Amino acid sequence: MANKAKTALLCAYTLARAKQFSEAEALILSHDELSKTPEAIDLLARIRMEEGDIAEARRLWQGIQSIYPEHQPSRVALKTMGRRQVKVKWTLVLAYLMPVVLIAGFGIGILFAKGASEPLPAAPTMERVVWDRIPTQAKLNALKVYQGRVRRVLVTSEFFSKPETQFARNVVTQALALNLAIPESAVYYGAATDEQGEDEIQLELELL
Repeated sequence: MANKAKTALLCAYTLARAKQFSEAEALILSHDELSKTPEAIDLLARIRMEEGDIAEARRLWQGIQSIYPEHQPSRVALKTMGRRQVKVKWTLVLAYLMPVVLIAGFGIGILFAKGASEPLPAAPTMERVVWDRIPTQAKLNALKVYQGRVRRVLVTSEFFSKPETQFARNVVTQALALNLAIPESAVYYGAATDEQGEDEIQLELELL
């Protein structure tokens, strides 16, 4: 899946979690590549569940299984539907997409490091960027002013501290690496501070 499609999927997930189902579906269907992926179809099925269209959700999940029998989220969803009807838990939607990351201690919180398990060294010079929610493409593009000036970045957020959001974390990691012109291994994740809101995201940029 291309980076643009991954970003669109993450945005669609965020919209669905906020119960903006029409907007989420429109975003998915506007991307030809994305709309054909099992991840996007699975998200559409969960939107149908939230809307009460159980038959359509089942049809979508069965369609995934007919083409991608190894897709675990749709297989688990169909088995669950056979036992009882449950409301969608949006924090668990992407639970099976990526393996749980290794956890290493860092400072006041838990640090999730992509490709590394060592604590992030103390930074001599830091600059902070705060987002009130999952960033738009415009906010990501705004980071390009830091290209060539950043050694590594620490992302703190309550949302990204959940292991089941690994897929979303990977998408944001790729976007940060691209816009800051740093390797993905230089993007770290830490637990939110007590002052942060549930959806607020803080970036601590270690400057060169």
